[in-house]
Amino acid sequence: MRLSSDEVWNGFDYRFQVWVENGVVLPCAHPARMRERGECCPQARYQGRRLRSVPGHEQRGGVAD
Repeated sequence: MRLSSDEVWNGFDYRFQVWVENGVVLPCAHPARMRERGECCPQARYQGRRLRSVPGHEQRGGVAD
């Protein structure tokens, strides 16, 4: 089970709908035409950020940041 206090984790975050590797949101892989009018998905919005730095990130197991 992933805890929000884990500094390093990999997988899919269901709350933000993003893929995460080593605690960092991975870049969006949608084609450029989908991003012509701005962000195409949550992945594009948060890419490159540590998920723990995003307000409202998941907290599991009763552990607070």
